[in-house]
Amino acid sequence: MNSSQTEVTFRASPDWADVVVLTVDVEDYFMSPESIPCEDWPSYEPMIQVGMDRILNILDEFDVHATFFFLGWVAERWPDLVRCASEKGHEIATHTYDHRYVSTLSQAQFAGSVQKSLAILRKLAPGQPVHGHRAPAFSLNAKKVWQFDILREHGIVYDSSINPHATYLYGDRSALRFPHRLHGLMEIPPGAIEIAGIRLPVGGGGTLRILPEWYLKRARRRHQSEGYAPVIYVHPWEFVPEHPKIKLPLKQHLIHWTGIHTTEKKVRSILSCSRVITMSEYYRRLTG
Repeated sequence: MNSSQTEVTFRASPDWADVVVLTVDVEDYFMSPESIPCEDWPSYEPMIQVGMDRILNILDEFDVHATFFFLGWVAERWPDLVRCASEKGHEIATHTYDHRYVSTLSQAQFAGSVQKSLAILRKLAPGQPVHGHRAPAFSLNAKKVWQFDILREHGIVYDSSINPHATYLYGDRSALRFPHRLHGLMEIPPGAIEIAGIRLPVGGGGTLRILPEWYLKRARRRHQSEGYAPVIYVHPWEFVPEHPKIKLPLKQHLIHWTGIHTTEKKVRSILSCSRVITMSEYYRRLTG
């Protein structure tokens, strides 16, 4: 990235030695697989309420708050999930409206998706600003300034869509690993570490489920030792291993199901040994 793209990288600090930023991408088990279009979603049995209840109860138990990136489609159909999370003190942010990858959208389509989602969320959570964004499947492109222009125009102040750990589905190996200014927004990427020039995830979604707990603990500590709080993400359906089976291509099937019974245990491990903060708190402390 050149200097016109990346303006400021925020200074490392020992204050983050035991801190994690916990985020939840609020989508159901049939919404993440790229093989299932949103037009087909109504035909699936929803489990979003079960997953959200389990996450919220665990967060209550540990008395911590997280950031919930809601799909507008979900918020529109289950508004009480947004209200409940907001009333419990959790941060509400947008995951766009219907999980279509930003890379497949025109400027008008992306603007419409962001605007529609924010209108729904701001109405349901009037007691807090809704000013955070994460693109579905981390599909924002750091080189496409218009995507960031649209977010700023709709009141977004931080983004968490440029994943420095790359997979077949998402990620940018050249992206900065720590919070920085990008096209007028603060970019707060999901946690990633680097060993011998190789980028590895700190743990989120499939990587949190699949990777062993000993590795996840060491990756968090390594990230924290560099002076930044790792951003970790989970999904409500990962807390519902009994959700209905869906027919998926083999690769997607393995990614979807592997380690799903370990999600709750691993999240509890994180909460038991970390100070947990929201994205907004991280943003405020970095800019304060």
